[in-house]
Amino acid sequence: MGPEVELEIRDRRASLHLNRPAKLNALDLALVTAFEDAARRVGADPAIDVVVVRGRGRSFCAGLDLDVFAAEGMSPDFYRRQEAGFRRLETMDKTVVAAIHGHCLGGGVQLATACDVRVASSDASLGLPAVDEGLFPGMAPYRLPRLVGKGRAASLILTGRRLTAGEALAIGLVDHVVAADRFDEELEAVLDAYSRAPRAAAAASKRLMARSYEASFEEVLAESEALLEDCLRSADVQEARRAWARRGSTRR
Repeated sequence: MGPEVELEIRDRRASLHLNRPAKLNALDLALVTAFEDAARRVGADPAIDVVVVRGRGRSFCAGLDLDVFAAEGMSPDFYRRQEAGFRRLETMDKTVVAAIHGHCLGGGVQLATACDVRVASSDASLGLPAVDEGLFPGMAPYRLPRLVGKGRAASLILTGRRLTAGEALAIGLVDHVVAADRFDEELEAVLDAYSRAPRAAAAASKRLMARSYEASFEEVLAESEALLEDCLRSADVQEARRAWARRGSTRR
């Protein structure tokens, strides 16, 4: 993992910071390589329950580094590394939260849509301007319709228009909007709410939601039985049962 991504771990929570602030955290090969490495590391760590993806400086991520693109084009390795890192967020057994502020453009939106939950500062600006460069926005045409519907996804992808945080919330592109001048404090409250979910229950829910797009009800139901058994054996469920029994005894 290189300096382009900083990893912090505290109290079962990992924070991945994109760290090219002078470039508004624009994506180049070094950054997406470092991001994939960091995502692999946190995904394999059983002590982590929640992962937060953030950007250093004034922006979350301004997308593809256009200076590099103008000078060198786009290597196949860049695209593969980018998508491999984003896919790790989707498939890890952690709750992954994108903390969006400032510019969230192109690859920034693609990164955010690979997360489970998106929290935006009220000053955030989101968009997919790939068409301006003659490109399509990576795997956003795959992910975005699942969040906002095909028509809205087509509108955003084919026009490249930008959204305010409020507009993004209204169409379901983000899930929470918090005040820009209290971003860290209000983000912390949102993260605390998601951190309450027991690990086994959260991981099972994430897996079943992902499978709902690709498998039949019967297949997902069969898979859910094993996941339910795992939850029932967990310490969290045992403690919940004991707590309910104690409350019941006081009501008699």
